[in-house]
Amino acid sequence: MEGIELYICFAQRGPQPRQLIGTELKKFLAQLLKPFKIINFEVQVLKSGNDAVLTTHKRTQALQFLQQCQQPRFFPKLVLNRRRLIIKTSVNMPDKILVRVLEREEKAMLIADYDTVKALALIVHRNQRECKISSFAYGKWEYVGPQACFHPYFDLSIDATAAFGDRYFVLTWVAATDDSNDQDSTRLNSSTGSDSDQSTLRYQLRFPYSAIESTILDHDNSHALVYTLNHAPKVWVNGVRAFGMDSSTCCQEYRFELQDPSEVQRVLSLERDGVLPQSSLHLIKTFQCNVPMDEQLGQLASALEDSRFNFDFGVKFQVTKLAQNGFLPPRSVFKLIDHVSMMQSTSGASRTAAALRRLCQQIPYAGPFLKASALDPLTIAESLDRYVEDLLEEQSYLNNTSDSISTFRADVTPSTLQLVGPELESSNRVLRNYASYSSHFLRVTFMEEDGEPFYFDHSRSNRDIFWGRFDWLLQDGIKIGGRLYEFLGFSHSSLRAQTCWFLAPFTDHDKRIDADTIIYKLGDFSHIQCPAKCAARIGQAFTDTSSSIVIDPAFVEEMEDVERNGRVFSDGVGTCSLEVLKTLQSAQKSFAVPATVFQIRYAGAKGVISLDSRLQGHVLRLGPSIIKYRGTEESHIEVCGVAPRKLPLVLNRSLIQILEDLGIPNQAFEALQTRAIDELRSSVSSVANAAAFLEKHNVGKTTDTPWLLRKMQSLGLALSDDLFFRDLLDAVILIQLQDLKYKTRIPVEAGATLYGIMDETGLLDEGQVYCCWLDLESHIQRATGTVLVTRSPALHTGDVQRAQAVTVPDDSPLTALHNCIVFSAKGERDLPSQLSGGDLDGDLYHVIWDKTLIPNACYPPSQYPRLPPVDIGRPITRTDMSNFFLKFMEQDLLGRVSTQHLILADQFEQGTLHPDCIKLAELSSTAVDFAKTGIPIYEDQFSQSCRNTKFRPDFMAPARTVKVEEHGIIFEREHIDLIDDDDARKAGEGAKKRYYESKKTLGILYRSIDERVFFKELHERSAIMKDDDQKSQGVLGDLWDYIQVETVGLDWEHYINYAVAMRNSYEATVTDIILQYSTNPPEYLEEIEVFMGSIICRTGFRSKRQKEYTTGMKEKYDREVKAYLAAMRDPCCGPDSIIATGEPSGDEETWEALRRSMACLDVGMRPSGVKNGRIDAKTRVTFGWLAALAVMQELEVYQEDRDVGPLRKALKKMKTLGKQIWAP
Repeated sequence: MEGIELYICFAQRGPQPRQLIGTELKKFLAQLLKPFKIINFEVQVLKSGNDAVLTTHKRTQALQFLQQCQQPRFFPKLVLNRRRLIIKTSVNMPDKILVRVLEREEKAMLIADYDTVKALALIVHRNQRECKISSFAYGKWEYVGPQACFHPYFDLSIDATAAFGDRYFVLTWVAATDDSNDQDSTRLNSSTGSDSDQSTLRYQLRFPYSAIESTILDHDNSHALVYTLNHAPKVWVNGVRAFGMDSSTCCQEYRFELQDPSEVQRVLSLERDGVLPQSSLHLIKTFQCNVPMDEQLGQLASALEDSRFNFDFGVKFQVTKLAQNGFLPPRSVFKLIDHVSMMQSTSGASRTAAALRRLCQQIPYAGPFLKASALDPLTIAESLDRYVEDLLEEQSYLNNTSDSISTFRADVTPSTLQLVGPELESSNRVLRNYASYSSHFLRVTFMEEDGEPFYFDHSRSNRDIFWGRFDWLLQDGIKIGGRLYEFLGFSHSSLRAQTCWFLAPFTDHDKRIDADTIIYKLGDFSHIQCPAKCAARIGQAFTDTSSSIVIDPAFVEEMEDVERNGRVFSDGVGTCSLEVLKTLQSAQKSFAVPATVFQIRYAGAKGVISLDSRLQGHVLRLGPSIIKYRGTEESHIEVCGVAPRKLPLVLNRSLIQILEDLGIPNQAFEALQTRAIDELRSSVSSVANAAAFLEKHNVGKTTDTPWLLRKMQSLGLALSDDLFFRDLLDAVILIQLQDLKYKTRIPVEAGATLYGIMDETGLLDEGQVYCCWLDLESHIQRATGTVLVTRSPALHTGDVQRAQAVTVPDDSPLTALHNCIVFSAKGERDLPSQLSGGDLDGDLYHVIWDKTLIPNACYPPSQYPRLPPVDIGRPITRTDMSNFFLKFMEQDLLGRVSTQHLILADQFEQGTLHPDCIKLAELSSTAVDFAKTGIPIYEDQFSQSCRNTKFRPDFMAPARTVKVEEHGIIFEREHIDLIDDDDARKAGEGAKKRYYESKKTLGILYRSIDERVFFKELHERSAIMKDDDQKSQGVLGDLWDYIQVETVGLDWEHYINYAVAMRNSYEATVTDIILQYSTNPPEYLEEIEVFMGSIICRTGFRSKRQKEYTTGMKEKYDREVKAYLAAMRDPCCGPDSIIATGEPSGDEETWEALRRSMACLDVGMRPSGVKNGRIDAKTRVTFGWLAALAVMQELEVYQEDRDVGPLRKALKKMKTLGKQIWAP
């Protein structure tokens, strides 16, 4: 639609008009426009406050309205605040994007059956969602006798306003700086870092509704409320982000007293509207304690250091965590000290620490809704004793391995420091070298109060957080259990994750080992005078690596780099002989197919090595570009990346935008998306398809679920009757569908993602590549002809280039390679550097040979100048590196650049070829290199169009909210946000994002998928997903019947106690994972998400934190499951044993593994409600599925032995007899 802009002002006659108010004016105009069927429009009050403009997408109807406005009989209807409005056509053209926004919003309103006038009345009602607050306090629920009482550790009488938005409510008040004589004001002001020379301080505290665990309304004092939060609110002072408040580390309860008791009804109405969580009515008693929280924590720390107790550090960590994380008040924890000491003496330090950790997981939140006896010290002591007994029965199934080490963690927010762990972390060189001292390493993550990463905020300053709170911890260290942990370093990936390592000094072989000692031993960095570059080089030792083997330095040869025109064609690559490759392959136990390309760390080298079959003996060849520093005696090759199979190629939004601008029609992308959706549909057409689908998407790989499903199908078992199987398929399909719709991640079968290396043979000419991979049958496949090559992130149109894929002679060394793309060493410029400035030290390249996606021509690659790294003119210190860590956290704008590029490429007709998009691509290149050069990008480098992007294409809109119930997925109605920008800002929500229908390919693809319609049709048409209330005993029950018939006479009941203990341990582990990785408690993860290794996006956007949690959750669950599967077969086995990989145990004489597995399956089918103080009791089912896998794998061997065993045993006996006869 064309749209129109109208100009509105007051008539000149009459008294001086008061300024227009946007919402009031909009409500007034809505009544006038309703007869003309204009139900959505935009009103913007101009700076003078006396005139405004109205924009609507309905030009014809607006012109009809204007005609009415010219009629004198219509003038009385134009009177607002006793003044007549004049409305006429504006001299300006309407904002085209705004017109499209209004059009989309109106469609949503009509679908939702919104009445505009009522909706705008709701806006006005929301503007009235303000309450006056007379006092504010935070503290904890504590018990005085049987009564739960609110104990304030901070209490302030204020004249404040609470404004309630859609997602937050904001508490605002103003105080004069000379009010700081008041004790409470002083405590608050001391931690803000605000500019003290200002005469007034304006405080803002933002409380997200999602953080509210419970709401208590005072039964007696009906205008007092207490909110229990799962994380602290954000605090601003005079628009500057502040640290938070004293003692908030341990305090989770916030008490508000309304000035007017009648306003409590307004709060209750917000609860009825679903804005606020429902409150419960209780009597709230308040008592004061003269011992500040910090002093209580200090007393507890001193008690833990008392030589009478001689506490192990692991015990001290868990006791400190009980108080530090707010599970119990410090003085309540203090009362447990003697009992914990006795536990350590009788049960050992490790089990005592494990019992304390389980207490942290299961202890309920205090409050009027919980009896005092539940948190009585005697009750807690009894719980600890019970946990120790359980742990004695359950055993420990998981220990440190060469690839993972147990370490402690600390999560630091502006106002809290939360202790986590210990957790198994992927190992690295430093941890591996000091594995015996792993408890002296602390993994520290800096984050927002809600656990999300810190992002650049151009509207408000976070400087006091970075250079006050965080810098103080980085410089002074973190003290836990008598140890002082100091900043050590970080890897490249952990830098972007805002995570680093701290170290508490220790003594090894009579030598003190501290942070400086470790860095000194890593190598010689004295020649590097750029903090970013030095940190990156040291960070190589902190890169997660999966295995480590020794290579004698005598076997290492240095080769020359291939350089031309100032570019290094061999940047980051080396080669190795077959003997070295076999040694590397032997260390990769989890891969069935040997790899020929490895991403490695070796001494000071960082890059990729590949097989060169011409090399004889043990040879490792490295060039100058792969060796980043020297001076280390390290002789281990550490593997941090390997590709035994080709990685799938998935299109993303930026690549689709570039291909569209290169002339690829949207029909090509639609065909690929349709194929992907058809695959989702076909996954529920049969069990065989379902198994293949799960296998393709790497679901149940560790648990071998696809194999088990096929086995069940071969036995004729009715999987369609099993709720777990159906829910698993639903959940995996939902995640894939969300990726298609909301991320436009479209798989391309005729494509691959591969490591890049250079042609060492000189066979390939300029513009040629050799692209090879293994198929599922381990046969080598090769791409031929014209291919498209790119890498991520690709923002510039020249980041995508055509190349000629060729075959090579059979006797070429290149034929020994697979799962890689080999680039030519010839030409004016190497191809990798043309693709977003890529190199060969581990970059993954996307190769497409799908002819429908290959354009006729490509644009020239970018030619960005290389920025020299920041040079401070002296050797780098740890302080320099920690300062860079903060600088990067504060100024990393890469995400913002990518988002702005995505928006503008859609809005501009030229797309990615528009000058503003090209400028953003250049800024992206600088931002990517920030981690190595120390050179950031700044806000003023963005063009004006980049700064004003509150209108976004619809494919960037939040996902439909999903509720994951115990049995099923529920899609909620699409939310229509009617709060105006001014109102949203008042409630602390910032300018709301609004969306228009994109006319380009991404918009077409986005709108072609409707999740609710898809799932409705999926269940109606599926052969294995039909809803049926008549359920059998479930597929495990049917399987059990089959197993009992096959194992008649095999007794297993004596393993029941063993199986019960194992199930208890497994379900405690699952609960631990749920608590640790739930991003939005009290809405916790479901067991099925843990089992499949992916977190379902429930609330719109899949955040960076959720992605990281998904990865961490999957890694942890996979490690744990391997250990449990091994222990089911043999209690003496570890997670690295062959049994843990799914192989049968081989105990054909006694079949003990089969007996144990059968006991586990019997126990796994029994109902068991998980008891936890914070998670509702639910029946866990996945232990039964693990046991079923173990049983069926052992049963196969048992059946084979039963059928052909006698013959095999006779032959074995004859063979043994023959050896004895012919023995000398």
